[in-house]
Amino acid sequence: MLEFCLEDGTRLALIPSDKAETATITQSGKVNASTEKTLHLPFSSPAETLEFSGANSVQTIPQASLVKEKVAQQSNNVLEIAPFVIALAHNWWQWIYLNNQYYSSFSSYILSANFLMWLLLLISGAVTGLLGVKRCRNKGFVFASLIILSINLILFLVPKR
Repeated sequence: MLEFCLEDGTRLALIPSDKAETATITQSGKVNASTEKTLHLPFSSPAETLEFSGANSVQTIPQASLVKEKVAQQSNNVLEIAPFVIALAHNWWQWIYLNNQYYSSFSSYILSANFLMWLLLLISGAVTGLLGVKRCRNKGFVFASLIILSINLILFLVPKR
């Protein structure tokens, strides 16, 4: 089960066939005998569609939609973990920097760089978390990040003794 050509590393596409003897079509147009029929698709000039001929019909699959689907899947994988990383950074910032700072007035506290960074991490974590809830299939890290952010916000708002 090869996904990529051993000579130049480009992706191979499987074309099912009824015949026992099939061939591999390469970029140079040469045909090599093998156990399955594959079509070499160079990345420099991708075909718009891939045609698979089966026993009774021909299926056409747009290659652009396959690429878009793979990119969307990879971005969803990043979107699953990004909110959790941001929530941990927010937690770290709150406990290391924000809680150890004392200011003379409320306005100097709100306009401090530590508070603004805390607020930026909170907003970005909430936005990426909500996007993750909407788009991702595996929502475990996304829900954990939203829980961490809400606990941090509650602990920030509760007065200290």
